[in-house]
Amino acid sequence: MLKKILVLSLAAMMIFSANIGVAAAEAGNTQYSITQAQGFTKETEVKRVIDPDKPMVALTFDDGPSKYTPEILQVLKENNSEATFFVLGTEANRYKDTLNQIIENGNQVGNHTYNHEDLTKLSDEDVYRQVQGTNDIIYNVSGYTATIMRPPYGASDEELNKKISRPVIKWSIDTRDWENRNTQMILDNIFNNVKDGDIILMHDLYETTAEAAKIAVPKLIEMGYQLVTIDELSRYKELPLTAGKQYYNMYK
Repeated sequence: MLKKILVLSLAAMMIFSANIGVAAAEAGNTQYSITQAQGFTKETEVKRVIDPDKPMVALTFDDGPSKYTPEILQVLKENNSEATFFVLGTEANRYKDTLNQIIENGNQVGNHTYNHEDLTKLSDEDVYRQVQGTNDIIYNVSGYTATIMRPPYGASDEELNKKISRPVIKWSIDTRDWENRNTQMILDNIFNNVKDGDIILMHDLYETTAEAAKIAVPKLIEMGYQLVTIDELSRYKELPLTAGKQYYNMYK
């Protein structure tokens, strides 16, 4: 009886294998992974490649994170692009998950002080607290060390820049999104002025800015621009960042 069962089982396996072979032949002998065979297709991540010979710009977002930041992160991710977020210490503490998502998505994080005070009006001790205190918060929340800094209002001078002791990043295009709160005006300020090596200033705490980003990111790519971080812009333009110096653009 046992011998008969084994013979029948072997025959069944041979028939099953034959059917699989026929199906494979009919399908062009397509090879499937285990997950595909189970009806699931694993999403393949497209590797991000930057061409140093093609135009690139850096989108930068100040004053966040905020409740609108995830919308900006999503459009960047969908378009295989990265940006730089100059965060406040207060908001890094408030939106810990969002700060970590910024970093996990490959974006750069910069220091924008603790609570957006004009550093030119503060004592040396208070400047240190605003800057180093924010770096400490970023690190404690995420394990990330911010290496670049943007002073609130862009207010700084040569002496203050030296005290900050980090590359000071300013901008070549101000979308004035903080003032106009108008998506079309934000877009006009970008597209009427953009060129290779620009650093574009935006703020990720406004809904109109998030809506503008959803249009600007794919449009800039369509125009031939690569959207990169400040560090990437510096690297590929071969313009090293130096502590105590300020940068408005990365033109060559």
